[in-house]
Amino acid sequence: MFTEYSLWFLPIILALAFGGTYFQYLWKKQPFFSLKQRNILLTLRFIALFLLLFLFLSPVKHIKHKDIEKPTIIIAQDNTLSLGLTKDSSYYKNTYLQNLDKLCDKLQDKYNVVRLNFGSVATALKEDKSFKQSSKFKDFATNIGSMFDYVNENYSNENLSAIVLASDGITNSGDNPLNVCENIKCPIYTVAMGDTTIRKDIAITDVQYNKITFIDDEYPLEVTVSALKANGSNASIYMVKDGKTTMLKHFTVSGDEYSTTVPIKASSHKSGIEKISFYVSSIGKESNVFNNKKDIFIEVLNNKKKILILSSAPHPDIAALRSVMNKSKNYTCDFQMISNIKNNVNDYSMVIFHNLPTNSFDVNIIKNILNKGISSLFIVGQSTNFAYFNSLQTGLTINAYSSSNNQTQAIYNNNFSMFTLTPNTENIIKNLPPLLCPIGKYTASSSLQTLFYQKIGSVSTSYPLIAFNNNGDSKIGIIAGENIWKWRLQNYLINQSFDEVDEIISKTIQLVSNKTDKNRFRVECKDIYNQNEPITFQAELYNDNYELVNTPDVSLNINSKTSAYHFVFGKTSNAYYLNVGAFPQGEYVYQATTTLGKKSYVVKGRFVVNSVSLEQENLVANHNDLFTIASKTSAKMIYPQNILSLEQMINNNETIKPIIHQTIVNKKFISLWWYWLLIALSLGGEWFLRKYWGRI
Repeated sequence: MFTEYSLWFLPIILALAFGGTYFQYLWKKQPFFSLKQRNILLTLRFIALFLLLFLFLSPVKHIKHKDIEKPTIIIAQDNTLSLGLTKDSSYYKNTYLQNLDKLCDKLQDKYNVVRLNFGSVATALKEDKSFKQSSKFKDFATNIGSMFDYVNENYSNENLSAIVLASDGITNSGDNPLNVCENIKCPIYTVAMGDTTIRKDIAITDVQYNKITFIDDEYPLEVTVSALKANGSNASIYMVKDGKTTMLKHFTVSGDEYSTTVPIKASSHKSGIEKISFYVSSIGKESNVFNNKKDIFIEVLNNKKKILILSSAPHPDIAALRSVMNKSKNYTCDFQMISNIKNNVNDYSMVIFHNLPTNSFDVNIIKNILNKGISSLFIVGQSTNFAYFNSLQTGLTINAYSSSNNQTQAIYNNNFSMFTLTPNTENIIKNLPPLLCPIGKYTASSSLQTLFYQKIGSVSTSYPLIAFNNNGDSKIGIIAGENIWKWRLQNYLINQSFDEVDEIISKTIQLVSNKTDKNRFRVECKDIYNQNEPITFQAELYNDNYELVNTPDVSLNINSKTSAYHFVFGKTSNAYYLNVGAFPQGEYVYQATTTLGKKSYVVKGRFVVNSVSLEQENLVANHNDLFTIASKTSAKMIYPQNILSLEQMINNNETIKPIIHQTIVNKKFISLWWYWLLIALSLGGEWFLRKYWGRI
C-alpha cells in the first residue's frame, strides 16, 4: 500500500491523531458530557484526524481485474465454383451448410466463433449472416494460402485456438497452402469435400504467351493439352484468331495420363486488344467440358520507339547502349556519325548524343533536333566541347578547368522520385568502376532531377553524374561521364549477369523517351481485367497552371453490346478514384467527362473482361493436402457427413483453453470516494452527537 520508508511515519501520525484529539478534550473540559459520551466523541474525532493525516503517506489500493478470453475458433468454408459443380453440390448447399451452422451455434457458448468464406480472397461473415445464407459456391478461384494469411493478419493477437478448413483441397491460385499453414500456430481441422474420382477428361491446361506485343511482330505461343482416362481417343487442337479457325494438331491419346504441347508462331496487324481462343475437340462422355476451351487476350502496341545514337567517333559505350536496347522489343536502335547524318530525325522518339557537341556544325544539328521537341540523352566525354554544350541549355552547365578528367564513382540519390531501382541495383552501385568526368564546376538548374551524384576519390559532391530535365514536351537526360560500358563488365564479374546496370540504362532511356503528357484531363485503367476482378479507374484534372484540382464532378459512362452503366468518380485529396466492381465477360468502351470553368473535357477508352475458368479446369478433389495440413498441426481430417463431430473433438482438445488476463490497477486512497465518505461520517457523527447530547 505504501513504501517501507513511509512506515516510519505511521507511529508519528498515530501519535499526532491521538494526542491532538486527547489534548483538545483536556484543554476544553465539557462536564455536561458523561465519560462514555466523551469517549465516543473522542473516538470519532480520532478516526477523522487519523484518516486525514494518513493521506500524507500517499497510500495506494491494489485492485485486481480478471478477464477471461475465450478461445477463438475460425470456421473457414470454401465458397468456390468447383464445389458447386460436383455431384454432391445439392447436399452441400442444403444439409451440409445447415449442419455447419449448427456446429457454429453449439460452439458459440464456450468459444469465440468466427465464420469465414474464402475463394480468391477471404472475407468474414457478418454476425447476422449464416453459411446457409452466404455460401453460394460461385467464386472463380481457390486461394487457401490467402485465407491463412488473412487469419494471421486479423486474429494472431487473439486467443486463436483452432481452425476448421472445409474445402475440396483444389488450389489454383496463390501460395502453396502446405507452406503457408506452417505460419499458423494452432490445430487445423480439415473437412474433405468434393469428389476424388478421376474420370475421363481432356482439357487445355495451359497457354504460355506474352501479354504485350507490337504490330507485325511475330510472337510465340505454347498450348498444352492433357487427358485423363482417355487412352486411344482421337482429338484435335484448334485456334480461333481474327475470325478464322485453324487446326493446330490432331493426335491420339496414349495412356491414362497424357499431355502434349503445341508451339505456335503468330503475329498481329492492328493495335488494340486481340482475343485468341483455343479449344480441343470433345472425346465423348467427358466429366467436364468446361475446360476444353481457353481464351487469351494480347495487348498489341503501335508505339515501338525508334532511338538514334549520334557520335563523332565509335566508342564501346555505344555498343553497350545498343545491347541494352536490343534486349527489349520496345525499341529499335540506329547508329550514325553526326558528320554523315542521313535519316529524318522526325522518325525517332529519342536521340542519344555521345561525346557531342564537338564543333559549331554539331551544335546546329543538335539545336535543330531539340527544337523539334525530340527527347535527348547527352553522354559527356573527352571530346565534348563544353562551351558549345553549355549553349544548348540542357539544365546542366559544366565549366571545365582543363582537358583532364576525374575518376568519378556514383552515389545514389535516395530522394530521386522519377523512377525506382531494385534493391540489388542500389547495392551494386558502390561497387561499379568510376566514369571519366570532366574536371570543372557543375551548375545545375532548379528543375534538374539527379539520379546519381559524383564521388571524386573519397569526397562526395553535389555534382550530378546522371540527371534529367524537362524541355517543354520532351525530356533531356545527361550522363556527365563516359565509359559506362565498364559498368556492365563489372556487373557481370560480380553477378554473372548485366541485369543491374541494364536496369539503370533501360530506365534512363525509358524515362527520357517517354513524351510528357500535357493533357489536362487524364483517365487511367487497365486494358484487361479478369472476371470477378474489381475494375478501378483513376482520373486527374489540371487547371491552367497545371495544378491538380478536383472541384468539378467527373462522370463515367461504360457501354457494352448489351448493357450501359453510369457512375460518378469519388474524390481523393486532389484527384479522383472509382471502383465499379466486377463486370461480366466481354468488351467495354468508356467515356469520362467533366467541365472546368467553361471548358469541357472528354476521355474515351476501352477494356476487356476475360473469363476465368480456374475452377472449371479441375474438379478432382485433393484430399491428400487436406490430410497433410491436419497432420502437420496435430489435428484430424473428417468428411462433411461428420461435421457435427467436430464439437467433441474441439472440446476434448486440451490445448484449446481460455486465457485469463489479470491486471492490477493502483488507485490512491485520495481518489476513493468511500474513503472521503468515512471521514465525512466521522466528523458528521461527532458534530451530530455533540449537538444532540448538548441539548439533553
